[in-house]
Amino acid sequence: MTTGASTAERLRQFLREMSPAARALLLRELERGAHSSETFPGFDLILEELRRGERESAPAPRIEGLDRRLFQPLVPFLVTEESPEKMRGRITRSSLGSIWTWLERDLMVDDIKACGEKLSVAIARDDTEQAQQIAADFQNRFIVVVEKTLKENSSDMKTRQKLVSQLGGEPVLDDLLDIIAILKIREALAGLAQRLPPQIKSLSESDLQAIRTLFEHPAVQRPSVFPYALALLFSRLTFPPHILRLAVAAAETDSAPRIAETSYAFAVDLVVDEIGRQAAHLPESLRARATADVCASIKKFHDYARAFSTELDVSIDTRWSKKIAHLRTELASILRSKIDGLPGKVRRMLRPHRKEEISVAALDQHEVADIENALEILGACRLSAGEIALNEITLRLSSELETCLDNATQALLEQIRQASDADRPFRQSQLDAAVRFSGKVFGKRYAELLSKAAGVALQSERRAAQG
Repeated sequence: MTTGASTAERLRQFLREMSPAARALLLRELERGAHSSETFPGFDLILEELRRGERESAPAPRIEGLDRRLFQPLVPFLVTEESPEKMRGRITRSSLGSIWTWLERDLMVDDIKACGEKLSVAIARDDTEQAQQIAADFQNRFIVVVEKTLKENSSDMKTRQKLVSQLGGEPVLDDLLDIIAILKIREALAGLAQRLPPQIKSLSESDLQAIRTLFEHPAVQRPSVFPYALALLFSRLTFPPHILRLAVAAAETDSAPRIAETSYAFAVDLVVDEIGRQAAHLPESLRARATADVCASIKKFHDYARAFSTELDVSIDTRWSKKIAHLRTELASILRSKIDGLPGKVRRMLRPHRKEEISVAALDQHEVADIENALEILGACRLSAGEIALNEITLRLSSELETCLDNATQALLEQIRQASDADRPFRQSQLDAAVRFSGKVFGKRYAELLSKAAGVALQSERRAAQG
């Protein structure tokens, strides 16, 4: 409890030391996340602290909901992770905060104030229709003002670079162009969204036929709408790679090269882009020691890549298959560096020590946790080995670890029975580590049995000492 409390207090202190502008920006981002159910551990604590700080600092009244209403049509197209390459219809969530800050600071100060005041009045009156009209008018004004600004700042490299700097980078500018395109066709997309099921578990034959009919409508077939319509469908699928089935049905072939010649090629682009996002996100998760995120990215990479090769005939190389092959090689290299050498690390940590070799009271728990996390990643790699090109190494490492743990635990159980009061804590910490490692390699049930065996060994040692 003490550790948890101190961590929460340190987090609160960090938030208090942020600049007012940074706190306001973070608050807007988190509120958008809450609106679209994007949360994480500690989310409520951070949101509460930011709101409390905002109330205490007593700034000018915040314009409730104007930014959210401006960006509402973008929700199906938002993604958390940035991609190495910009994909149409995929907007990085963090770009919204940067764009709104730019609007408030440089571009639409008067418009935001005027519309914000009107919106606040409409909300206070519970006039939903008026609030929606104000939001629509503001969206239209946003399109006009931003397009004019972009045109004025594209004449030469210097003015363009200034614009990029104000926005916060090239990726934000790319997303801004996408946002304008979506807002221009928001009515067509809203009409399609109303006709699509909120969630599509699988594209069965009946689902495919109904969706094909929707996508053959002239309003959807327009080049300015069609890619975003596919991206909207992508967001509604429980398993997004099922969109490949629509591409196959529409093209009347599963040949990847032939699909590449149709407008449904964008459906494949979306799947391959998501594969790339997982590969790009993984190194960051490894650096942050976010093991659950690492394992999730491995599984998602595997599932999407498997769907690509299952749903499509990829016997002939395409730009998609070449890209996935490149990503697979990169991913395998990154993961190999994380898991290679694990048996040696486990062996060194669990090796039997003579009494005179014991110089510490217990194993370093940070090192134990690092190895445990690496073992969990190895388990994820083994389950997905076929799609991440790690079959041979995962089988070898798993076999070595099983032998290593089996030998080490037997020796540790024998040592704990003969341990003195001085060396018992260290040997107990080794046995505890062996239990944790075994849980990752052999499974939870095996670890529970080993833990019981360790308890029996300790009881036997105590009875022998008392007798």
